[in-house]
Amino acid sequence: MRARDLASPYPTVSADGDALDAARLLVPEQLPALLVVDRDGCPYAAVPAARVISALLPRYMREGPVLAADVDDRFEEEAREAMTGRSVAEWLPRGRVTPPVVGPDAVPSQIAVLMVRKDIPLVAVVERNGDKATLIGAVTAAALM
Repeated sequence: MRARDLASPYPTVSADGDALDAARLLVPEQLPALLVVDRDGCPYAAVPAARVISALLPRYMREGPVLAADVDDRFEEEAREAMTGRSVAEWLPRGRVTPPVVGPDAVPSQIAVLMVRKDIPLVAVVERNGDKATLIGAVTAAALM
């Protein structure tokens, strides 16, 4: 079995796209991570869903979890405000993680090692033809299992 056999089409968001729309993509699709692509459609960043949630939390809630119990509906409003009018690239959590990428002939053990090293539940599968790269899809941790 090779990466091309394990890969499935995976929803992507553009680095230039709307940050709020990108975060909303996680919910209906139940994605383990956002896969952000550049203008050429090549993988630019991968953000695990837990990091997206962390980026939505106001700093005071991340630093003082006890305060989170006292916050009511303001959280949703604050999260929306923090993302409104921002591009995905502007909003990405600090320390952008370049997504793990493999070619279509990668074996499952290579994919697993990349997931573990990057601590990302997906690996992008990219086919290269000279200078051009085409995203085939992604292998998720669930598919790898």
